[in-house]
Amino acid sequence: MIRKTLAAGLLVLTVAGFAGTAGAAEAAAERYVDVIDWPAMGAGMDRFMGAEAKLVAGFDSVCGDTFCEGEFSNLRPMDLRCSVDSTKSTLKQCVWTFAGSSSGVNKKTGAVTTSARLFKCKLMLAKNTPVDAFYEVMDGGDPLNAKLPMSRHSVYDSVSNCLY
Repeated sequence: MIRKTLAAGLLVLTVAGFAGTAGAAEAAAERYVDVIDWPAMGAGMDRFMGAEAKLVAGFDSVCGDTFCEGEFSNLRPMDLRCSVDSTKSTLKQCVWTFAGSSSGVNKKTGAVTTSARLFKCKLMLAKNTPVDAFYEVMDGGDPLNAKLPMSRHSVYDSVSNCLY
């Protein structure tokens, strides 16, 4: 009886050990991660959120004279997301989403009509842009208009190509 209990216990420990190893291997195999999880889970959150806040402030300051004059005069930045190639510490892609709508009132029926649109704007990053170089630009005085590292383009250029 003791042998069966001991054997069953060893089997459970062995299976649990393999499961733990598989989980660790799977985590190590994740080549691309969200920038907020680079260089470790959650480690980039504050830095990235600060960069996003600066870009939103820059967008808000130019919106009325540029992007927000057309059909969707109430454009709002929704989310900026970037992926990192964890094997190289470089950005793979960044996408900044915006939402806008336009509404009106039918003068005969009183019905409100609305149209809405979502814009998915890819930043024109140079191939293998180092994450730290990206943050250096974002930490500057005008990250919306500053040239992205190793590129002739700015975030403003990327958004302009997308929203117009």
